[in-house]
Amino acid sequence: MKVFIELFIIAILSATVVLARERRSVFYVKHNSTEKSQKSVSSSDEKPTLWLKDHDAPRIRPHFSLTKTSNFLFDLNRYRCSEPVTPDCINRTVLFRAKIIGELRKRLKEPFTDGDHYQVRYGRPLDPVASPVCRTMRANVRVLSWKEPPFTWNEIGSYLPTSPLFGDVTNGSCVIVASAGSLKRSQLGSFIDEHDIVMRFNHAPTEGYEPDVGSKTTIRVVNSQVVTKPEYQLLTAPLFRNVTIAAWDPGKFDQTLAEWLATPDFNLFDNFKKFRSSHPQSNFHIIDPRSIWRAWTALQDLTDVPIRKNPPTSGFIGLGLLLPVCRYIDVVEYIPSTRMNGLCHYYDDELNLGCTFGAWHPLAAEKLLVFRMNSADDYSVFQQGTVRIRTDQLERC
Repeated sequence: MKVFIELFIIAILSATVVLARERRSVFYVKHNSTEKSQKSVSSSDEKPTLWLKDHDAPRIRPHFSLTKTSNFLFDLNRYRCSEPVTPDCINRTVLFRAKIIGELRKRLKEPFTDGDHYQVRYGRPLDPVASPVCRTMRANVRVLSWKEPPFTWNEIGSYLPTSPLFGDVTNGSCVIVASAGSLKRSQLGSFIDEHDIVMRFNHAPTEGYEPDVGSKTTIRVVNSQVVTKPEYQLLTAPLFRNVTIAAWDPGKFDQTLAEWLATPDFNLFDNFKKFRSSHPQSNFHIIDPRSIWRAWTALQDLTDVPIRKNPPTSGFIGLGLLLPVCRYIDVVEYIPSTRMNGLCHYYDDELNLGCTFGAWHPLAAEKLLVFRMNSADDYSVFQQGTVRIRTDQLERC
């Protein structure tokens, strides 16, 4: 009996040590113990990232990194529920909302040093700021037209399509499908495909993931790295065919279009011309870089603290494109739900909280602003993973 008690005490002490080690990690979540994983760790002060497969590390991506002071720690199973009207589920959802919004606000207030690569110059607006939806809509995120200088005489202008970005769709139902890892096992595919316009990003696939992300794609918003770099296979990959494409490159904050054409961040124009030459009927547009920085300015106008002087995410740019043509926009797994699993994307195994809470883009500010725009209840947002932004109930902006 004495031996048994001693062994029991040793087991308890060992479990305590293991738990203490786990609690030092940046992210703690109970994964399904039946899942197999082969982990390789890249430890870097700049980009502390965990890859589950060697071939995923490192791809060239936006500059995600986690802050050394981050201490995001909780067991998600405590917050999940499926009966929205019960007191227990309401309480779990309220607690999870407080955790997520609190973490986003903490990230927003963390000090940062972005340098001055984009030469951003910002002064606080003197007039009262409009509602979040109206102010974002007034940023007028738009695509370039062959009718405006310098494209009336520049070669690029002859490749710009004459068709509207969204065709004749007005007052449509729209959905923004984030690429978040929390879409895994979400079973949101049918819900996503019901919308008139389905917006996806970069090279996020649908094939093989249809139950969770759907199969319909109306438009892809892609950054200039995806257009430029051969690993993304813009010119050959089937997922870029038969869909509208809106490509963006930020340039500098106050650049003219002529200056941007001469010195883009990534030279997307060669592959743009090749794509349009090979597929002359394609609806491949380029987003006006000046409007990207107008969207950034709207975000800063609506945020009480300074935000990162880097361009907004493709998701926020896409929201700006959709606002004028949608009666409502569902934004799927943009604000973290209780399905959050630490994965960057549903289609790979990179674990990095920078993808969820932001480290290079002003992502925390974006998500807090989108939550202010939200008209859905907390259960929809934090348990089901869907924000709804309505434009059909707006007074004139």
